Amino acid sequence: MQTRTKKIVALAAVGLLVVVIAFAAVITMLVRGAESHPPTLTAYSHGETVDVPPLQYCNLSLDECDQGSVTELEVPVGSPLQLSLPKDISAAPWRMIIQYQDANGNEVLEQRSYESGPNSAITIESTDDRQLLVVELQLPSSVIDEEGRSIAHAIWSIQTA
Repeated sequence: MQTRTKKIVALAAVGLLVVVIAFAAVITMLVRGAESHPPTLTAYSHGETVDVPPLQYCNLSLDECDQGSVTELEVPVGSPLQLSLPKDISAAPWRMIIQYQDANGNEVLEQRSYESGPNSAITIESTDDRQLLVVELQLPSSVIDEEGRSIAHAIWSIQTA
């Protein structure tokens, strides 16, 4: 190759390198600046579907938290509540706290724990002797309370009655 051709090829290569670096920098800034949204779950009962955003969503060390509100969905006695969970929840260990009212009017709490895995859909029954009142899903953090329990870093709450 002639000297002039070598210079042109070298300049073209340098120009291409500058464009690639600039492109990578722009993509990096866009990805860092993109808002990440906390996961939502979907609740269904008696012909109605609602998206359930978190009641509380914190980072794992619990020093930055966003607060939301309780989601309401009527679940008549005899109808189930069906929950569809995103992978952000089902792929991690999680727990569910269910509040019922028994036939005598007493409130009954039930806690279920789930390991990470394929549990992406859950059905909770509401019966005459156990009317469903509230369902709460929690993702535990690594922070432990004084009783040795893991404190939730994310909570989704559905009031059903």
